Amino acid sequence: MDSATRQNQVRKVFEAFKEEPKTMKMVSVETGIQRANICWYIRDFREQNKVALVKEDRCPITKHPAQFLTTDPDKIDKIHSQLELEEA
Repeated sequence: MDSATRQNQVRKVFEAFKEEPKTMKMVSVETGIQRANICWYIRDFREQNKVALVKEDRCPITKHPAQFLTTDPDKIDKIHSQLELEEA
């Protein structure tokens, strides 16, 4: 995959998670991007503190337990604030 394709995929994945909390499978179905690629992009987002776990619940597609993630900065700030309060 060339650099432009990868950057386009990263942007699409970031925006998909920003709309509302979703599972990686949901984003894969929505964007057509392979779930394996999404896993790598999520790893990069985590290293940059640009993604947060919102909840763990059943994926509406697979019906299996899954993580619902967000890249929405406002939601990420709220989640981090809550975690800090819980640790205090």
